[in-house]
Amino acid sequence: MQVFLASSLHTLGIELTVVNLSRYADSALVRQLEEAGARIVEFPFPRLFSPISFFRLVMFLHRQKFDLVHAYLTYSNIIGSLAGRLTGIPVIASLRNAEYRHHKFIFRKYVEDFSFQYLADRVMANGNAVGDFARKRSGRTPVDVIVNAVDMIPSLTEEERIVLRHELVGDAQRLVVLSVGRLTRAKGFFDLLDAFKIIHSAQPNAVLVIAGGGTLRDGLNRYMQELGLQNDVFLLGSRHDVPRLLAAADIYVNSSHWEGTPVSVLEAMSAGLPTVATTVGENPFLLSQETGLLVPPHQPEKLAAAILSLLDSSQKRAELGSAARARVIQDYGRTAWCRKILALYAKLLPKANEYLVKLDETSMQNKA
Repeated sequence: MQVFLASSLHTLGIELTVVNLSRYADSALVRQLEEAGARIVEFPFPRLFSPISFFRLVMFLHRQKFDLVHAYLTYSNIIGSLAGRLTGIPVIASLRNAEYRHHKFIFRKYVEDFSFQYLADRVMANGNAVGDFARKRSGRTPVDVIVNAVDMIPSLTEEERIVLRHELVGDAQRLVVLSVGRLTRAKGFFDLLDAFKIIHSAQPNAVLVIAGGGTLRDGLNRYMQELGLQNDVFLLGSRHDVPRLLAAADIYVNSSHWEGTPVSVLEAMSAGLPTVATTVGENPFLLSQETGLLVPPHQPEKLAAAILSLLDSSQKRAELGSAARARVIQDYGRTAWCRKILALYAKLLPKANEYLVKLDETSMQNKA
């Protein structure tokens, strides 16, 4: 979402500086941010409490006279909130998950909670479930829920779709079930393989495609072999063409055990894909109103049944996909999201109202 934010603000003439606190910069992300109009500066923190790095950051904020600090993720919430408080700059902290799973670093949670409660001016949550969790942690600090947004994913031509499907699975006529995400336990991919074993018995023409890199790749490969699915499941690794994959697939699946607001589900909806997802995080809010199917986490049999109900009905797939795309256009598009972000900024910075007016004027011109 950093690139999405950077490009959205840059279009309106807002100057954005992204401060990288990590020792290891993601060069691809840095390039994307710069292309989106952001300035990148680095203040590496080898550990959370790094006095020299913190002093340099505070002096930088003081010299630059920023109007607002918007922090993302735990380190940034803690360091950014304290630095903002010391320099007199309003701070918005952010929360992106509906529960805390890093129990090995539980001390960081307590420090982050302190930052939410006593240092940040507001806390932004990227979904309703995340907002409920944020309110438990933020004390009296106000929480603003602004759900992630996505741009609409364009369709492929029929020829492009056939070519890509053939490249992915060797046969463009097979029904493609797609899932995208880091190969971690939280994403529930072993459950998805168990579900697909059931699916394959009933629908041998279906294939499962998983895009994403991560530590579980070897384990998933071994389990795939044990289940006899080596010709029907394809692990693509990390991909930079996810929108094209979505445009080429028939069904999208999110099998997560826990989530915040999954951008992948929103992207699948924007591509007009029927989606099956677990009832975690923001999924029940995204896929309500007949825009998808929901199943409990950790239950491969129910996951399989929901996917099979879509594989068996092209009409149901089309209806859910069309409804999902319409919902994204209405509630989760870039303009609506920008308006909410600027309205949040305006609560701490009245001059942000000028950009709200500019956004509305630009939106009206585009419609005309």
